[in-house]
Amino acid sequence: MRGVIVNETDLAGVLCAGKIDKARINALTHKLLDDDRPLLADNLPVLVVSPHDTGGSVDSRQRLAGEVAVLIRDYKRGAPRNSSLPA
Repeated sequence: MRGVIVNETDLAGVLCAGKIDKARINALTHKLLDDDRPLLADNLPVLVVSPHDTGGSVDSRQRLAGEVAVLIRDYKRGAPRNSSLPA
């Protein structure tokens, strides 16, 4: 279960009642999408649910891929880095 910050049922209720005019979130309470999710109802056009994506820039992904390549190379050479084992 993910960390709960917003009660999904309450948010859906205030959106439907017009108490707030719009909302944007990037994560739901549960990862799996159930059919009865209140925030995924068709009658909530003022809600935007975007993917929960951190560190998604092209530059950050290229740096990550480069670091993984270096880790694999060093491991194959017998010189692993970031090891918790005694040297």
